[in-house]
Amino acid sequence: MAHIAKIGALTEELVALLTSTSPETNPARFYLHRETTLRAVRHTNHARTDQFDIRNRLDGLEEKFRVYNEDPLADALRERVQEVRKIGGKWTPEVLHLILELSKKPLSKTRLSDLELLKEPEGESTPALMWEDLVGEDPLLRDKNVWRNVDFGDESSGEEEGFEDGKSEISVGLTDSTGRSSVEEDVGRRADKLVVDTADDDMLEEVLAAQFWRKIPSVNGMKLETVKRPVTELQAVREVLSMFNGFPTSLFRIEEGKVTIVTASKEYALKHLSTEAYQTLMGNIAEMGSAIITLRFWLKRNQTVPLLQVLQNAIAERIKRLDEVLANIQRNFVAPTDDVIVSLLRVKMEISTCLRPLNRLSSIIERLEAEPYAHPFRYLELLYDETCTSQMAGDDEIYAFMGDLFFECFAVYLRPIRTWMEEGELEKSDTIFFVSETAAEVEPALVWQTRFRIRRTFDDSLHAPRFLCAAANKVFTTGKSVVVLKYLNQFDSLQSSRSNKEPRLDFDTVCNHSELQLAPFSELFDVAFDNWIQSKHQYASSKLRRTLFDGCGLHTSLEALQNIYFMKDGATASIFTNSLFDKLDTLDESWNDHFTVTELAQSSFGAFTFVNPDRLRTTVLSIPRKYQEVSTCRRSVKTLAAIQINYHLSWPIQIILTPDTVASYRRVFTFLLQLQRTSHILSRDPPRSFLLRSTLTSENALYFSLRARLLWFTSTLQHYLTSLIIGPNTQRMLAQLEEATDVDSMIDVHASYIKSVISQSLLGSKLELIHKSILRILNLGIKLEDALAANTAREREEEVRRESGLASLGLSSGRQLSSAFSRPNKREQNPLAHEREEESSSDDEVGEITVDLSMLSSSYAGEELDEHYLDRLKRLKMDLETQLRFVTRGLRGVARAGEAAQARRWDVLAEMLEGGVPGGGMGERGWA
Repeated sequence: MAHIAKIGALTEELVALLTSTSPETNPARFYLHRETTLRAVRHTNHARTDQFDIRNRLDGLEEKFRVYNEDPLADALRERVQEVRKIGGKWTPEVLHLILELSKKPLSKTRLSDLELLKEPEGESTPALMWEDLVGEDPLLRDKNVWRNVDFGDESSGEEEGFEDGKSEISVGLTDSTGRSSVEEDVGRRADKLVVDTADDDMLEEVLAAQFWRKIPSVNGMKLETVKRPVTELQAVREVLSMFNGFPTSLFRIEEGKVTIVTASKEYALKHLSTEAYQTLMGNIAEMGSAIITLRFWLKRNQTVPLLQVLQNAIAERIKRLDEVLANIQRNFVAPTDDVIVSLLRVKMEISTCLRPLNRLSSIIERLEAEPYAHPFRYLELLYDETCTSQMAGDDEIYAFMGDLFFECFAVYLRPIRTWMEEGELEKSDTIFFVSETAAEVEPALVWQTRFRIRRTFDDSLHAPRFLCAAANKVFTTGKSVVVLKYLNQFDSLQSSRSNKEPRLDFDTVCNHSELQLAPFSELFDVAFDNWIQSKHQYASSKLRRTLFDGCGLHTSLEALQNIYFMKDGATASIFTNSLFDKLDTLDESWNDHFTVTELAQSSFGAFTFVNPDRLRTTVLSIPRKYQEVSTCRRSVKTLAAIQINYHLSWPIQIILTPDTVASYRRVFTFLLQLQRTSHILSRDPPRSFLLRSTLTSENALYFSLRARLLWFTSTLQHYLTSLIIGPNTQRMLAQLEEATDVDSMIDVHASYIKSVISQSLLGSKLELIHKSILRILNLGIKLEDALAANTAREREEEVRRESGLASLGLSSGRQLSSAFSRPNKREQNPLAHEREEESSSDDEVGEITVDLSMLSSSYAGEELDEHYLDRLKRLKMDLETQLRFVTRGLRGVARAGEAAQARRWDVLAEMLEGGVPGGGMGERGWA
C-alpha cells in the first residue's frame, strides 16, 4: 500500500507540472489525466535495457574475436561501437541489444568485405560550366551583335555605346563560375574599387552620401526628418556584427557596458518588418550583445592582482574565439564562395550558439562587480558553483566551458600553495594566500604553534575559497613540516627523496567525460586535489615524523615523563617520596627547599637511562600564610601541590609535548604524591608501646577499622589511576602515535591522551567537588595517626609520671608533654633509621620517651589533647562516612551523565571504595 500511495503522489505531482492543472482549478481534467497516467504506469512492466550489461557483452565479443585471431574483425567492431556511442541517444542501449539478439555466429558468418557495400557512392564531379567553354563550342556567341541591346522604338541609333559597356561588364562578371550568386546588386564589385581617396573631396562626399544612416528621406526634394529611415537586411546584419565586435553603430547605443537599440525617435526600420517585430528582434539582439560588451569593458580595466590577471587573459582568449566566429560570418557576406542567404535570424542563431557560455560568464563578472568587498579569489567560488550547477543540469557545453576556465584560473592560485608545501616559504606581500607569518622573531620551540597562522575573515571563516576548506589544514601542516625540517637540517634530504611528478589538475584529466560522466564535479575535484596535496604532504610529514622518533628521541622523552610524573617505577619513585615525607614528618625546614628537593629528584629519577638529570629541576611555589609553619604543612596533603617537578624537553619534542600538556602531567603527579603521602603515613608501624599494650578494646577496634578503611581507599585510588587509567591510555596513545600521518595528528593524539587522563583521574573541572572530598579523606589519614600518637604519648606520660613519682610535684600533663616534644629522640633526628631492637626500660631514664612522636607537632597536641581519644575517633569516622558517601554518590551521578566507557569505570570505582573491608558499607557493624 505504501508503494501504491507513493506512486499516486508522484503521479499527481507529475500531472500538475505537465498540465498546469490542480484539483482546485480544474478537478475534472486533473483527475482524468491522473487516472490515465496511473493506469499506464501500473500496466507497464517492461524495464529498460541494462546498458552496462550491453557494454560487457560487446567487450566480450571483441575479446572473443581477438582470441580467435580475428583482429581486423575486432577492430571493425570497436570502431562502429565507438561511433554509435559518440552519436548517443536515449535508445542506444536498446538498439545495440537488438543487434546483439539478431546476430548469429558472427565469428564464422561475418565478412569484412560486406562493409564496403554500406558506403555511399561518390558522385561524379563535373567541372563548372564557364563562358569560355560556351564561346569555344558556339562560334555565334563571339559575334558582338548577339550582345547588342535591341531598341524596339520607332527610332534607332547606330551610335550607341552600350555594347562596349556591356562587354566590359560581362568580361568581369562572366569570368567566374556560373554557380556564384550576387548579394544585392554588387556581384562584380572588387575590393580595389572600395578604396577612397581622401584627397578627392567629391569622392569622399559620395561615400558619405552612400551611408544609409546619413540619408534622410525626402519627397520632391523636401527632407522628412520624422520619417523612418529604411534599412536593408544586409545593412542590419552589418550593424549587428559591428555591435558584437564592440564597435559604435547607428542601430545600437552602447552606454556603461549595456547595449540598447536606437528607439528614441524611431529613426530606423527594416523594409519587410513591422515596427513591433523590428523592436522585438533588435531588443533580443541587444540583450545578447550586453553580455559581450560587459566582458569587453571589463577586459579594459587594469588589474594588478595575478589571480585577476589570469581571469582577464582567459576571458580574452574566449572573446578572441568569438571574434573569429564573427569574422567568418562577415567573410561569407563580403567574399562569398557559395550562394548566401541574407537572414538576420540566421545570423542571430549562429551567434547565440557561441554566446551562451559567455552569457553565463558575464553574469559571474556582474556578480563579482556587485559585491563591494569581494576577495580576489571570489570568482573561483563562482566558477566552481557554476560548474557544479551546469553538471547537475545536464548542460555538457556549459559544464566543459566553466570547468576548463576554472582549472585554468585555479592553476595560478596553486602557485603559492606549491611554494609553501615544497619550500616552506611565503611571499611577504601576498595577502591572498590563507597562510601568514608573524613579523616578530619566534623561538624554535614555538615555530609550530605561533610563527604561522591561518588567515580568518571577520566572521571567523577561512580566508580561502570554500571548496578548499577541507584541505586547508593539510596544506598548512605540510608547509610547517618543511619549515621544521629546515631547522633540523633535513631539508636537503627531503628534496632528494621527493618525486618531481605531481598529478595534473585540468578539466580533461580530472573530469574525464567518457569514464567519469556520472560522478559529481565536487567529488571529482576533492579527490583530485587531495591526491595533489598528498603527493607533497606524505614526503614532508613522514620525514618529520621519522626524524622526531628516531633523531630527536620522542619515545625516550615519553618514557621519561611516564616515570617522573606518573611514577611508573614505584620502587624508584618511593625513594623520592619517602625522603620528602620523612623530612616533613620530622618538621625539617628543608622539606621544601628548592635545591634540596632538586638534588633529591635528580638522585632518585636520574637512575633511569632515559632520564637526563641535568634537565630535571624542581620549583617550590609560595605557600599560603596559614601553612607557613612546618607543623601546619604536614597536617594537610594540599601543601604538596607547592612541589612541582620540571623536566625540560628539547625544542623539537616540545612541538608534540606542548607546555599545556606538561602542566597536566604535573597535576597528575601532585595527585599521586598526595595519595602516596597518606599511604606512607598509614603504612608505618604504630608505636611499639602501643603494640605492647594493645588490647581488644572498642577504641583499638575503631582505630584499626578506620586505618584499614583509609588504606583501602588510598590503595584503590592508586590502583584505579595506574592500572585502569594511566596504563591503558598510555598504551593506546603510543599505538596511535605510531599510526599518525603528520605532526598535527601526533599533537592531537597526545593532547587527547592527556585530556582523557585528566578527566578520568577525577581532576576535571566537572569533578572538582569530588576531588576536594578525596583530599579531605586523605587528610583524615594524617589526623588518625596523629590522634593515635597523641593518645600514646599521653598514656606514656602518665605511666612515666606514675613511675617517677612526678604526680606529687603537681606538674600538668600538658606541660610535661610539651617538654617531651622539645627534646626530640634519635628517631626524630634520623627518621630513615630503623628502630633499635632493644628499648631500655630502666627507671633511671625518666626523660627519654621511646615512642615515635615525629608525626605529631606540639601545636596539634596543644589544640586537641584535651579531647578524649575515643571521641576523636568517632568524629573521624563520621567525617569519613560523610565524605566517602559524597564521593561515591557523586561518581555514580557523573557516570549516569557521562559516556558509557567512562561511566563503567566510575561505577566500578564507587563500588570498590564502598566495599573495602569485610562487612561492606558504612554501617556501624562494618566498623566493629
